[in-house]
Amino acid sequence: MSTSSQAPRGALRIGGVAGVPIYLDRTWLFLAAFIAFTGYQTGAVNGQGFALAYAGWLVVVIFVAVLGHEIGHALVARLLGFRVHRIVATLWGGHTAYDGTGATPGRTALVALAGPGVNAALAAFGAVGAATLDGAAGTFASSFFLLNALLAGFNLLPGLPLDGGAAVQSLVWGATGRRDLGLLVAGWIGRLVALGLVVWFLLLPLSRGDRPDLVNVVIVLVMGWVLWSGATQAIRRAPIEGVVERVRVGDVAQRVVVLPTDTPYEVAMAHPDLVVCLDERGRPTLFLTALPGQDVPPSTPIGSVVQRVPDENLVEAGPADDLTAVIQAMGTTGVGVIVLTRDGQAWGVASARAIGAAAQRSGTRT
Repeated sequence: MSTSSQAPRGALRIGGVAGVPIYLDRTWLFLAAFIAFTGYQTGAVNGQGFALAYAGWLVVVIFVAVLGHEIGHALVARLLGFRVHRIVATLWGGHTAYDGTGATPGRTALVALAGPGVNAALAAFGAVGAATLDGAAGTFASSFFLLNALLAGFNLLPGLPLDGGAAVQSLVWGATGRRDLGLLVAGWIGRLVALGLVVWFLLLPLSRGDRPDLVNVVIVLVMGWVLWSGATQAIRRAPIEGVVERVRVGDVAQRVVVLPTDTPYEVAMAHPDLVVCLDERGRPTLFLTALPGQDVPPSTPIGSVVQRVPDENLVEAGPADDLTAVIQAMGTTGVGVIVLTRDGQAWGVASARAIGAAAQRSGTRT
């Protein structure tokens, strides 16, 4: 869950709920295409007309299941007083971005479990339909039940980056008072979940002499990789979680200046402050770093050598704020550079390296 209020790049706003904008990322279309293809193959035994209808239905079901899941997160977060920035449907399902400042173990767990809770409720609705409807309507209701039940159950697995992992993190955090230890425990469990997924659905069938379908192999390996990557990010983020209460944003921030993209490289590098540029949308996401070992002509416009940081790495925070929003943004994207803004204007840059150095100065072990 990230902290930027910016609209995600390459996503289309399709609506909103309780003042929270909902976006459809273009990568979601790949998920929709895969679901439609699977639905068509499954329904083809009942004729082409049924297969087309079933394929379209499954796309609607996965859309409702994913958005229902994320809306559950968003509404509970709003009820608990968090500022919710947006909901995004993506290739991997979706995510809800909210500012976790002031989070407690209990509140964090409630937000995490709200998503699977909505899917469980939708699954119950589908189960009633499957039990009372006949024919094609009953088949469609059964698929509604199954997809929502699978989504709820999968997300309740007890390892990060899944919702069940966030609940485990909250449990350890509440029991020990250490948020970083909760991240570490839930992250390692998340790695075990990723390995278990591959072993159960791929290695065990192979050991029995079964030959898994190529599509299923790809799905299992991709899901295992996604879970492993998310768990690894949590493990790497754990050491710096301990600095949140001791270190302020101002302790790790370096001043920045916003320069036009046509500024010569030599002029920009000579500036005493770090340099950012506005992107084509007017947002300070273009960050200039020195290019060691590369011979950049002094007159080169900096717009051709800047690096773009993710939208989530624009964080609204002042020098006296704690590092919660900064650390959450880094954990969400895996990018260790944050552009700090006040009222939308860039004033500083925080980096993972600076946070680590500040932690050592404050006596926090990292």
